[in-house]
Amino acid sequence: MDFEILQLPWEQLDRLPEFLHQAYPGEKRKTDSAYLRWFYQQNPNAGPDTLPIWVARNNGQIIGQLGTIPVQLKVGANYTNAIWILEFVILEDFRGKGLGKKLVLAAGEKYGTMVTLGINEASTRVFSSLGWKPMGHIHRYHKFLFPGSAAGIGGQKNWLREGLNQISFPVRTAHGPGDPRYTMSRDKIFAPELDELWERASAQWCVAVRRNHQFLAWQFLHQPNKLFDCIRIYDGARLVGYTVLFFRAGRDGGPPPKAAISDLLYDSQNQDDVIDALLGAALQLAIERKAGSLVTDVLDLRLESRLKKLGFWRIRNAPAFMAISSEFSAEIQDPARWYLTRADADISIFEEPNVL
Repeated sequence: MDFEILQLPWEQLDRLPEFLHQAYPGEKRKTDSAYLRWFYQQNPNAGPDTLPIWVARNNGQIIGQLGTIPVQLKVGANYTNAIWILEFVILEDFRGKGLGKKLVLAAGEKYGTMVTLGINEASTRVFSSLGWKPMGHIHRYHKFLFPGSAAGIGGQKNWLREGLNQISFPVRTAHGPGDPRYTMSRDKIFAPELDELWERASAQWCVAVRRNHQFLAWQFLHQPNKLFDCIRIYDGARLVGYTVLFFRAGRDGGPPPKAAISDLLYDSQNQDDVIDALLGAALQLAIERKAGSLVTDVLDLRLESRLKKLGFWRIRNAPAFMAISSEFSAEIQDPARWYLTRADADISIFEEPNVL
């Protein structure tokens, strides 16, 4: 067999859907042209000549891929170009030939720092064999709000759903009013003020993905068939935090069975107060829309402590976390030094669209 490993050029992106149909049968979104252009070409961190995807080919046909998201990763006082590996698959007939390892090694020639979340056992074995370090799991937290909505009972009006929701009323009234010093905005604006917030907030963490306004707009404003809600918190005229929520589509016009805090960033001053204001605003919006539950994924002791204070409980089943770095191995491979949210995993990208 004639195998080759290469980084896919921009002009060959249209060759990918045929392979994806075989690799992910029934998952139409993965082969949608608008989604593929957004994922691989529109990321502000992508290069001008090649896509952030490496492919294995046999006689010119794509038989495997390593799809990634390029990011700017803050490590201490420095920034390095890194990739998150999100798509890693070889067609079944070509497995066991070392192609997966070759794809990872090819990506590693360009990026000295690589990270992944939520991979399966087969992929974990490949990464482990190449010296990647397992770093446990990102931490998943969950809070029930409306059990009738969580049960997925559809329709705009349903007496059983509303009855179940009414019984759980005390759970939703256990939150006091928000801090009066903060004002809130729900406008979907990703402006340079987010960059100023990032510069202040990021001083708290050794390792974190840079959240500038262009990258956030790519994730949460331009993602095809997805509608996210952004909440910003101000102390006077100063932006001190933001959070982004995703609401799953309800059944037959009913309320969303689940909402997720996709991302959250808080200032380096008055951290607990800002976090509480952001979480309170997120809960308020989820309650307004009668979401069945509110979930988030995070790796940050301070934020996790505030989640627990508000009645979120940690779920055991959460994505596994692995990394490798030729530049900053001591920092990158220590999960205690990371700041991670749901936006840093593939969860926010691979959730089913909520705009039909």
